[in-house]
Amino acid sequence: MPVKQHNKIVIIAVILFLIMQTLIFASIPRSTENEPVNVIIKSGTSLNSIANLLKDNDIIYSSYLFMFYSFLTRSNLIAGEYELKKNMSTFDIIMKMKHGERNIYTLKIIEGYNIYSVAEIIQNAKITEKDEFIRLAKNRNFLDRLKINSGSLEGYLSPDTYYYSKETDIDKFIERIVQRTFKSFEKENIRDRMQELKMDINQVLTLASMIEKEAKMKEEKPLISAVFHNRLRRNMSLDCDPTVTYGTGAFFSPITKKDLATPTPYNTYVLRGLPKGPICNPDKNSIMAALFPAPVDYLYFVSRNDGTHVFSKDMATHNRFVTIYQRVKKTKKQ
Repeated sequence: MPVKQHNKIVIIAVILFLIMQTLIFASIPRSTENEPVNVIIKSGTSLNSIANLLKDNDIIYSSYLFMFYSFLTRSNLIAGEYELKKNMSTFDIIMKMKHGERNIYTLKIIEGYNIYSVAEIIQNAKITEKDEFIRLAKNRNFLDRLKINSGSLEGYLSPDTYYYSKETDIDKFIERIVQRTFKSFEKENIRDRMQELKMDINQVLTLASMIEKEAKMKEEKPLISAVFHNRLRRNMSLDCDPTVTYGTGAFFSPITKKDLATPTPYNTYVLRGLPKGPICNPDKNSIMAALFPAPVDYLYFVSRNDGTHVFSKDMATHNRFVTIYQRVKKTKKQ
């Protein structure tokens, strides 16, 4: 047999041997331990860094074996948070990362929730701690970056269901949600209407948030909006109880006479015009109601205690309805 042919056979045999050894070792788990280890792979992380991270966490035998097998199988590893175990083989780990079988967290922002309620949901969803989110929600530099002309993210977290993976930084995730809100104001008819009303996005969201907290029925939102618009035109105080509650922060306590008289940037009994900013995250119906109020001249409304309201044009009629429904409310409690 010629020497060159013999050398080729030897080289091929060595390569096949290395491949077989790689396949064998790649299929053997590092340990029998079944405890999960969460590993976060950020976008743009190199294969070498991923391998070293897994080795540092004692999940794989060898970083070189991991890289060689990844190269051998032409595996494009997807960024994300992975729940791995030491009893997983290198092959299993690579396949999991190749197919992007990462932890995905669901965040459902419900209409009418304020940033403090959202913070609780974010923490329960294991996305981040609620205190960290609140700090971010009030961070002036972050708000300026998002071009939010308000003191916090309040009102700018568009109600919807969102999906989050921890290779994404929390600020980038929140930024995507805020962009969804801004996008809803890009339509030409919306921009024209805002110009007609001489209102900016923050003012619309502020009014929409008040409508959201006052209205239980979708059909009543344009009517409640009309009351607020009519009072604004007459330079009357808006007398919106939910704004008072937001200003005191006593979200789970009944509103008191002292609360109504306590000056805060949100107390619409004390100040004229809109409060400092939104008091919750309104849905699209509330935003549209804020922009397009019903063509009525109501100035007052009072709850019927069943989720609906009765509307009035003058104080005398309003006071009569207040007396009626307060009496009904007291009777129900007895």
